Amino acid sequence: MISLIAVLAVSSAFLCPGLPKPSEAPAARAGFELRYDRPLGQVAEYRMVLDVRGEQTSLGERLPVHWRAELQMVEEVIAKSIDETLWLRVEGRLLKVTDHTGNLAGGMPPNWPAVHVHMTPRGELLDVSVATGEQAAGPRARAFLSLLAQPQFVILPAYRVEPGDTWQTDAGGAHQVNQLVSLSEMAAGTIARISSSKSADLALREASPALGLETDLTGRSTDKSELQLLVEKGLALSHSGEMDLRTESTTSLDLGGTTEAFDILANLRVAFEVQLLAIDGRPIVTD
Repeated sequence: MISLIAVLAVSSAFLCPGLPKPSEAPAARAGFELRYDRPLGQVAEYRMVLDVRGEQTSLGERLPVHWRAELQMVEEVIAKSIDETLWLRVEGRLLKVTDHTGNLAGGMPPNWPAVHVHMTPRGELLDVSVATGEQAAGPRARAFLSLLAQPQFVILPAYRVEPGDTWQTDAGGAHQVNQLVSLSEMAAGTIARISSSKSADLALREASPALGLETDLTGRSTDKSELQLLVEKGLALSHSGEMDLRTESTTSLDLGGTTEAFDILANLRVAFEVQLLAIDGRPIVTD
């Protein structure tokens, strides 16, 4: 699932982590293997809903923020290696936005550049790049790609687990603690409910020489969420929770001999919900 941190941070301003190091695995044991393991050519369609509240401070003025957005995300498995790492083509478009204050959401573009995402079966990101045939020449698009290249998935354990087991990962200023809460049977198959607590540092530097603009962003995100994983199909059925996002950015404008700088602070509380709608065009039945 595409990173909602990237969507939010790019909107408010306009990680460079290594792979998470898994917790030391216990001795071989019975249990369940959890993996993002999808067949070549599979297309999964998701709906993401964001409800964002908080405030933005710019030029000493505090502005309330309250907007709600609905987005469509489509992931296609375009390659799969012998070590079962996946390459996904991910596309996103804005379906609807309700902006109660006129701040932040008005800058959301209707479409994001399609990207290629290379990831392991545990959810570790190996690479993010512009998809073939796509362009990401604009500063928002480049910033989106930069922020996308960070831990965004709930990282799955490197060993078999049973309900109640906990595992964690740490890398590049990101920390994640997860627990397998339960396993249950539904019409869609076996569902693993995983609770997740994550925190991560954010860092971005983006320049547009043609416009004389340069933006530096730092910040931190923390969130608590629940992932429902379709165990047999190896993909997320849903992911929902709340996130606190704090960013501080400075945008400099070169006026040809003089430079103007503008600081923007954002303090946001985000409720998010991502729901799987269809696989290969067939609607998901959960009841």
